[in-house]
Amino acid sequence: MYEPQARDTRESDEKVQFEILARMSPAEKARIVTDLTLAVQQLAFAGLRQQYPDAPDDEIWLRLAARRLGRETVRKVYGRDPGQE
Repeated sequence: MYEPQARDTRESDEKVQFEILARMSPAEKARIVTDLTLAVQQLAFAGLRQQYPDAPDDEIWLRLAARRLGRETVRKVYGRDPGQE
């Protein structure tokens, strides 16, 4: 029995989506994942830019890294705490 993956998509449409994905090469799938990852990163950067409008880009990137990796890791790797700036 088919188990729907999304509540807002008809089963027939969902099956078409999975058929398309099944025909894609690994490189095509990787490109899509990369594009989506970059889009999410750009949105996160834009959100931080709104939150810290006067911060230089390097601080925004550090804050973004802290969200993804944790402040402690960023402190260890970069020697700076983005929460203290």
